[in-house]
Amino acid sequence: MTVNIVVNGRIERLYKEYITLIDELKAKTKEERLQLYDGMTKTLFPHATKMVDLEDQLIEGRKDYQRKFKEWFLVICKWSFCGANFGETCFELFKKEIVKKSKTDKRSSKIYAHKVILALGLMGYLEGVKENYSHSKDSGHGYNYKVDMFKWFQLGNSASKGNCSMSLDIEVDWSGYEDWYGETQYETITSMSVDPKIYEQAKSYLEKFDEYFLSTSLAADEKKHLTDKWFAARSLIAIAEHDTYHMLRHSDDSEDNNEEKMIHNAGRYYTCLTNMRGDVRRGALRIDGEQVVEVDVSAAQPTMLGLLLRDRYPDIKSAWLAHCEKGDFYEWIGRMAIGRGITKVERQVIKLLVMRLLYTAVKPTEKQDETPFWWYLKTYLKETDASKKEHLATGKLFKSFDFIVMSYLKAEEPKLYELVYEHRTNLKEVKRRKPTAKGKTTKKRNNLSISMTEMEVRYIKACLKAIAPNVHYFYTIHDCIGCKASDAEKVKQTMLSVAKEMFNANLNIKLECRTGESIMDDFKFIPAEVVMKKV
Repeated sequence: MTVNIVVNGRIERLYKEYITLIDELKAKTKEERLQLYDGMTKTLFPHATKMVDLEDQLIEGRKDYQRKFKEWFLVICKWSFCGANFGETCFELFKKEIVKKSKTDKRSSKIYAHKVILALGLMGYLEGVKENYSHSKDSGHGYNYKVDMFKWFQLGNSASKGNCSMSLDIEVDWSGYEDWYGETQYETITSMSVDPKIYEQAKSYLEKFDEYFLSTSLAADEKKHLTDKWFAARSLIAIAEHDTYHMLRHSDDSEDNNEEKMIHNAGRYYTCLTNMRGDVRRGALRIDGEQVVEVDVSAAQPTMLGLLLRDRYPDIKSAWLAHCEKGDFYEWIGRMAIGRGITKVERQVIKLLVMRLLYTAVKPTEKQDETPFWWYLKTYLKETDASKKEHLATGKLFKSFDFIVMSYLKAEEPKLYELVYEHRTNLKEVKRRKPTAKGKTTKKRNNLSISMTEMEVRYIKACLKAIAPNVHYFYTIHDCIGCKASDAEKVKQTMLSVAKEMFNANLNIKLECRTGESIMDDFKFIPAEVVMKKV
């Protein structure tokens, strides 16, 4: 399979500058070059035991050396010099990113990643390692670097599509993903287009984002506000410009991380669309020129919990599951908590609290807080400080909600209470993806999330098997199946039929779509501090 790496205009100009660096190094003596390499190695790799050099890049006639370097150069610059990851390196990630299963480069060494960082240092873009960055030799993480911002901005606009692209010959092994129709999902994503107006708006957003984000000291809430849109814009541009490497690299197809990732995520399948905002996917993407529609299970995780209960007690009657099937689960829970109907915004918070209730590794709250839940909810909705908001959500707001719901279950649905309590108290110790600052590598985990997700995975796989013969293009986002508008009703009826056959349940299946015009404003660049003042 041939995939393309497409980079922006700034990285294109950066690579041309690297070629100039090579010419300058050739003009120096070997002793002069080694002195440069040694000094820069000590600056950029404080823990290195060997000097990094570019001597192989000076050898005439060894095109393979230059090809390997260029591949690494494009991958590292796409990752490390984009706004959200600016100055960040992670060699273990790079090793998984670059030419995963190349026919010609199966044992590509991370030394080329080091060579790229060295070159960027010699070119003056990297000035050294940030002093406040904690480096662990065992974690696989790299360094965060000090970047010469003035020099970086001199490269000009990054939003424009560059000509510095490469085609890589990659042999992707889809075995193990037949049930996910991995190759079909990849074909679907590579065939997508983006609404032209939204594409232009996304490019404009990235241009303004670069200038503001990289030259301004941002608070955590400001940074999140801007980067959420940045990720969406970046993904849209990659799809519009057929950056097929970007589409492939998010698929869980690397044998290096495959097993561990699938265990952590209970078998879920990931693509470049997974972390894109749902409203952006549905509003901007097109398949065969048609609007994208996503067909998903309403209140999917609570529904799977209800089905787990029914699987354990086939004849049980559960109001919890009944409201899931009816499609008003969060409204029902919200009325229980507040004593009245809930607004759209309140529903979003209730959904967050339900997920915390099911996923938490803490025993149920046993004492009623004197302050009513609605007061904590009102305070949460009015709070604009992200850290205080998060603290409230995991503190008194959640405890008050937890007491109300768990007390109801204990009194009215004791079997469901036992199921939730069992998983919240019988915890499993699992490996952390990243060690903590104190070096802790494990954590306690509530396995209810895994049980619910495993059931969701079995269901979606069964749906794909039934859909595949009749629908050419589709993709998955956890409990949802995306397709073009003309296939949406067909997918919905199939999902209903499979649910009836697998669970003897009438799941609430909904269709979600959004017009392109409705998200144009989402990519209008408004500095975060302005937004925060308006809130």
